[in-house]
Parts: sequence; structure tokens; C-alpha cells
Amino acid sequence: MSKVSLNLGSGGKASYRFISKEILSRFSNESLNKLADGANIENGLVVTTDTFTVYPPFFDGGNIGILAFCGMINDLASMAAEPLYMTMSLVIEEGFDYETVINVLDEIKLLSDRYNVKLVTGDTKIVEKGKMEGLHINITGIGKRYTDYFLPCDSYDVGDKILLTGAVGEHSVAVLKAKGTVSFDGVVNSDVAPLWDIVKALIDNGMSPKFIRDVTRGGLATVLNELALSGKMKIFVKEEAIPVNEKVKAVCDIYGFDIYSLACEGRMVMVFKENEAEKAVGILKQFGVSKDAALIGEVVEKDKPIVVLETDFGGKTVLDMPLGEILPRIC
Repeated sequence: MSKVSLNLGSGGKASYRFISKEILSRFSNESLNKLADGANIENGLVVTTDTFTVYPPFFDGGNIGILAFCGMINDLASMAAEPLYMTMSLVIEEGFDYETVINVLDEIKLLSDRYNVKLVTGDTKIVEKGKMEGLHINITGIGKRYTDYFLPCDSYDVGDKILLTGAVGEHSVAVLKAKGTVSFDGVVNSDVAPLWDIVKALIDNGMSPKFIRDVTRGGLATVLNELALSGKMKIFVKEEAIPVNEKVKAVCDIYGFDIYSLACEGRMVMVFKENEAEKAVGILKQFGVSKDAALIGEVVEKDKPIVVLETDFGGKTVLDMPLGEILPRIC
């Protein structure tokens, strides 16, 4: 009898195959089949949901509460939707520290007040000690489309530019250090952050992004491959253009991690028409969370879903999705 492995939740090829074979085959519909960060439903409403299981619950630069709220609001932002309401379910292990739960709830409250997102319903379950790790949080977000168009778009053009809003992998490294999986001097803070402000600023300044996706499980490599597959196009990316944190790069070199498969929780990949791309970068650079935004590649061919990376040494290689779980759970 086959068993479920961690690979199914990795955000890589195993996750993609499971969703295609077991979820889409059973529940296929127009909204679900887009495999976007959320779903456009009725009357301009957008809904998204995610469950967060990171352990330990606190890490440099964030905690599971901040992670859960930002994951929700960033998924809505990826659909160009202004956040309005949320639901929240807590699953808590018996014996887990009560004050930690309160601290996590306070962090969520601060962010929900900042973005005027109302908690409208929820649930709490307690699980016997030893049956899980501490605290899991599910948040469903409901927002309203801020634009008169739908994301992601259905068609792309040769010459469309690929934009990345900041350095990759900082969240993974922060959590791995908290777990004790890696050790190094100094601090790498998680990049976890709410990103609705930057998306709203782009739209308010007349930008029309064709695609927005926050870079979470499976990292940059997974997002670019999902984009190539959904758009049926060849994407060319330059390694020298991708913003990196030098400490994160050093950790990857020492421990053998693929930096492009590491998760982020405050970074986005966006696609813009060629004539909008430079202006979009300029707008993003006005915000601290996206001050290192850069154009990293472009669409070079249609009907050939593949991502090609030009390395720092001038060679070219296929940048594929990770096969499965390459690291301990980090979100």
C-alpha cells in the first residue's frame, strides 16, 4: 500500500502531479483549473485559502501568525484583489505554550487592523499531545477585485518581461536556522511581509501586470515553471539579474541547497508588457519590501513550455521544478 510522503506538499513536481491527477480529475471547473493563488467567484469577489504548519513558530524576522496573515493577503494580491474578510482555524497541540498562542494572535490582530481585514468566522481544535507540532493555522481570505481585468491573464507575448520583487530564499534560511538545520554567524531575517501595498501602487499608477505570483513553496524555480506551463511559452532568465542575499547564497553553497528552490514569503514574480516593465521596477523600488526589484528575464518563444537559465558563467541550463521535498517544512 502506497503512503503519503512529504513530497506531496513540497510545491514541486510531486505536488503538481498530485493536484493534476487527484484534485483536478475530480473537481475540475473553470476557476480551479487556472491553478492560481485564488479564485475569482461572483460579483468581483476573490477567495483564497492556505494552511501554515511551520515549526518552530517563531524565527528571525517573523512567526507563524505573521506568516499566515501575509500568505493570505499576498495570495489575494496576486489576484489583484483588495483584502476585506478572513476566516481563521487554529489546530493546537495539547500542552503547547498558551502565551505563544496569545502572542501569535496579537501579531495577526495588528496586521488585520493595519489592512482593515475583518475576521468573520473561525474554529479551534485541540489535538492530543504528540500528534502534531505545536500550532497549525488555516486562513481563508476574501477580497474584491481592484481592477476590471482578471489575473492571471490567458495570453502572453514574446518580449513580455519577467520581474522579481526582491532577493530569494531568506524565509527558508531563517526557518532552517531556527530549526537548527543550518548554523552560521549573524542573522538572516525571513522576507515574510504583506505585499498588497505594492500591487495596489502598481495598479494606481496605471500598470497592468499580466501575472503575479508570490514565491512560496518550491521557490522561484517552481513559479517560473508554472508560468511557462500555463502560458505555454519559453522563458529565458539571467542568473546575474536575480537579486540574492549573499549570506543566503553562502548557506546554499555550504549545505548544497538550490537557492532557486528555496521558499520566500514576501517576494513576487510579475509579468509586464515590454513598454511597462521599467516603470514598474521604478514604482516597486520606492517600497522597502521591493527595493531590490529587478527584471530577470523575458518570454522568448511561444508553444514551448520551458525555463532556461543563463548562468553567471555564460552557460545555459534548464531551470526545472524541484522534484520533491528538499528541505524540512518551512511554511
